[in-house]
Amino acid sequence: MLAPLRSRAGRLVRRAGLLPGGVADGLGEDDRLDDLVLATRVVLFFPDPPENLYQLREWYGPLEALHAELGVTVLLQDSRTAAAVRRETTLPVHVTALTRTVGRLLSTGEVGLVLYVGQANANAVALRSADVAHVFLNHGESDKVVSVSNQAKAFDFVFVGGRAGVERHREGLLLFDADARLRVVGRPQVPAPGEPTGPTTVLYAPTWEGTMAVNAYSSVRAYGLTLVESLLRDTTHHVVYRPHPRTGASDHTYAAADRRIREAVRAAPDRARVDTGPAAAAMRSAHVMVADTSAIATDWLGQGRPLVSTEPADPRARVARPARLYERTPHVAAHTAHRAGEIVDAALADEGARATVAELFEHYLGGLDAEASLRAFVAACREVLHLRDAAVERTGTR
Repeated sequence: MLAPLRSRAGRLVRRAGLLPGGVADGLGEDDRLDDLVLATRVVLFFPDPPENLYQLREWYGPLEALHAELGVTVLLQDSRTAAAVRRETTLPVHVTALTRTVGRLLSTGEVGLVLYVGQANANAVALRSADVAHVFLNHGESDKVVSVSNQAKAFDFVFVGGRAGVERHREGLLLFDADARLRVVGRPQVPAPGEPTGPTTVLYAPTWEGTMAVNAYSSVRAYGLTLVESLLRDTTHHVVYRPHPRTGASDHTYAAADRRIREAVRAAPDRARVDTGPAAAAMRSAHVMVADTSAIATDWLGQGRPLVSTEPADPRARVARPARLYERTPHVAAHTAHRAGEIVDAALADEGARATVAELFEHYLGGLDAEASLRAFVAACREVLHLRDAAVERTGTR
């Protein structure tokens, strides 16, 4: 008696949009999927609610290219996320609430490879399927300590940008064969280099606060405002402030700090702006970037121009070893943020800065531009499918 009532009440809560933040609504189309057999070789599984959709959005382009080669179906577990993805891509999309539906879709038809872009606990729903290959793509290449976790062992392979990713996994995980389990594919999303003109444009792109002290890399609350004010004191600087879309998601004090920075930027409309559009455009128009430890700092390396790293204000925050990017770039810290303008100017004047960035680009992203990375990504997917198909034929498991 109580179980059906709880089930109906749960559906009403989900349909009314009354779920707490970070929870998928679980409103699937399972009844309509009973007879569906997937003809695509690849599935992208993403179980998260819309607030994490930024993780998937950056893969739209590479996935559409892969779809043209092998066929890709996007499998979701949130109806709101599904509505957005259907608006934003041409990829086939299905949303399912039931584990058994996911299992059936992955065990029938032509699917041989499942891709993942986030570290959601609900990835386990698809990872249960043993007769397909599972590959973790991640949603960015960075030295955040959370970019390497024991979750990597759940996947057959992990795709990384360059040798830095291999070293990061080798240093960070026990009993993990990094050379065997990792594939270097560059970053298909890396923006083409720009040739900025006009006044010196500084792109300040901090990350969000994270969920644990160990990955509290964000400079927004500790000294973001001081940093921006220092940049704006020099009237030759133009400032582009690009906050992470999840800023304030787990700590409202970061949202308040973000608002204060936005107010400072709006107070100088001729020389500063807030940017929430495509990252590529912001990068191509900037002469120098100031960034926390995050994927956007790694993507910036393809621009070939100076990078200034921020130091985490929380002493418990750790950068994943060997952290060559963090070690080889100049720093802004809480105690030097009032001199951020000087530090940026020194980086721009450093004759060796471009050579350092070029070396880091080779180390972190294999020196591959977007086109070469896309070819490597598609080739790696084909390789994994070939290995999986050969294993199925050898064992007769499907």
